[in-house]
Amino acid sequence: MGLIERAIGAEGQGEGASAPARPFARIDGEPFEIDAARLRKLGVYSPGASGGSQAYELRAIKRRLLRRIGFLQRAGRDPRALRNAGRQRNLVLLTSTRPGEGKSFVAMNLAMSLALEERIPVCLVDGDTARPRLRSYFGFAESPGLVDLIEHQDRDLASVSQKATGAPLTFVSEGARVANPTELFGSAAAKRAFARLSLSYPEGVVLIDAPPVLATTETIALARLVDEVVFVVEADSTPQPAIASALDEIIEVNPNVSMVLNRCLAPAGGSYYSAYEYYEKRPAGDDAARKGAGEKA
Repeated sequence: MGLIERAIGAEGQGEGASAPARPFARIDGEPFEIDAARLRKLGVYSPGASGGSQAYELRAIKRRLLRRIGFLQRAGRDPRALRNAGRQRNLVLLTSTRPGEGKSFVAMNLAMSLALEERIPVCLVDGDTARPRLRSYFGFAESPGLVDLIEHQDRDLASVSQKATGAPLTFVSEGARVANPTELFGSAAAKRAFARLSLSYPEGVVLIDAPPVLATTETIALARLVDEVVFVVEADSTPQPAIASALDEIIEVNPNVSMVLNRCLAPAGGSYYSAYEYYEKRPAGDDAARKGAGEKA
């Protein structure tokens, strides 16, 4: 039983209710096995990786994120209170100020840790159509994905999904190439597609890896569709004015923004993540390449 599961159980008992078991998401898809050796080589949380600073700090990030989207308060409460615009409140976008800050790396680690340690159903979606990176972690080739789901409303979710065997993890790639992703993600069809994804994971979380805010315009369109934005910043690298500018753009369309400081180049035994905070206003003050592990966006 993972840390988050124990927290859910404790809260549920406090209200006189027991925490329900969390089933795998009921979505079929092309099955795949998680390549633990490949993930370890890339520095990603993998099966059996329950110790060390990376796992510890991921637990802190998970706990705060799940509390922010109301996940830890679901046990024993009216599920209708958790609905948002006809769906679950479980869509989480990950982005950054500029490329190379580790947003995709953080998205991968969050997804793997939630699915493997907590057994929480996770749908990991690559929303970075220009520079998709997530499928490279799994070793997947191009395949139908998010763009196809939006453009073809009658398309079955299973036809754009790849589902891990033995773990509650589903992956949806970026899909077909699109000339104007901002227009696509700003459409009513995109809103319906994201609602479908949300409702397909009533006991889980949907993580969307988006492009950097200052590199393109579609991230703002995506931010309008989600419940929470996780903003990844590379430690001691990204200029503060650029961070403030990017945060202002996001907060204008979605005030639910939290930050993860990604220490991409931490030495052995150092910290991977820290400073998970909530931003309502401008703070005062993609792809990550970690040395010794190759390019990890």
